[in-house]
Amino acid sequence: MAGFRTYVAASLDGYIATPDGSIAWLKPFDGVDYGFDEFMAHIGTVVMGRATYDNLHAMGHWPRVDTRCIVVTSRGMETAPDNVESWVGDMGQLVGDLRSSSAGDVWVAGGAKAIRAFLDLGAIDHFDLLVMPVLLGDGKPLFIRSDRGDRLSLLGSRTFANGVVKLSYVVG
Repeated sequence: MAGFRTYVAASLDGYIATPDGSIAWLKPFDGVDYGFDEFMAHIGTVVMGRATYDNLHAMGHWPRVDTRCIVVTSRGMETAPDNVESWVGDMGQLVGDLRSSSAGDVWVAGGAKAIRAFLDLGAIDHFDLLVMPVLLGDGKPLFIRSDRGDRLSLLGSRTFANGVVKLSYVVG
């Protein structure tokens, strides 16, 4: 059965992108192995929201041609690479379908609305958070408001020489 995982970088003040959706602020932290390739070795499907997909695609960061990508959206996608598909249906059904059929785990890649939707469904099992030593002051938050509270148990932490802290949690 596939697990649902999140691997995300956020500024110390909780933003994953600048107000215009840019992640260029992460560039100074390139060149360090934060365990992403090891993480991706277990991933069979990536799920993300439409804004995240559009921003990453525009910057040339996505899609990975070797990984299935599902874009959760309220509108169809006119053109997309072969490994990218849109999902406009019930999120609970998507979770059930992916739990039973995904080859490998599912990475809920963002943004905040997608992460919150999967958390609200109780679908995310594991959460890796890279806390970047930057204060953006404004931008796209990692979490959006929800009436649901989630308890996380710390599996471990790792600090890097450049000030980045990686926190790994089990959700629930």
